[in-house]
Amino acid sequence: MSLVKKWRDVIDGVEVEVLEFSDTVESVKKASELSGEPPNHIVKTLLLKAGNDYIVAIVRGDRKVNLKKISQILRKPVTLSKPSEVEEVLKMKPGAVTPISGIVKSLAVLLDPSILENDYILCGGGALNRLFKVKTRDLVDYLKPQLIDSIFE
Repeated sequence: MSLVKKWRDVIDGVEVEVLEFSDTVESVKKASELSGEPPNHIVKTLLLKAGNDYIVAIVRGDRKVNLKKISQILRKPVTLSKPSEVEEVLKMKPGAVTPISGIVKSLAVLLDPSILENDYILCGGGALNRLFKVKTRDLVDYLKPQLIDSIFE
């Protein structure tokens, strides 16, 4: 395991356990391998372009977002944002995006309800070698997302 440091912190009012690794954790596969947590305890924070607006989808690591279904629900074309858009809009590198961010919180957030099956999740920690372990309820209370099961598979 390449965990080099672990500490508790409060990020934008949310209590987290910070896990810092000697290697990068930019994918669910790597995050799972290095943290020892199963993919269903890891979430991806995806920036989507919906028409002229940006929205965020929080997806459990073993599931995918269905862009076609989101497009139908929102009645506008929805695409995955380009890496340059992620950096410009969220001010974070792709693979390091954390949902615990004032910028993410300011956007419309769609959350995969299957995440609620876990007491805690691991999410991006704002750096390519960092994850945050956070209580699922705390993340939901922080983001106040829309829960839409039909767009995740």
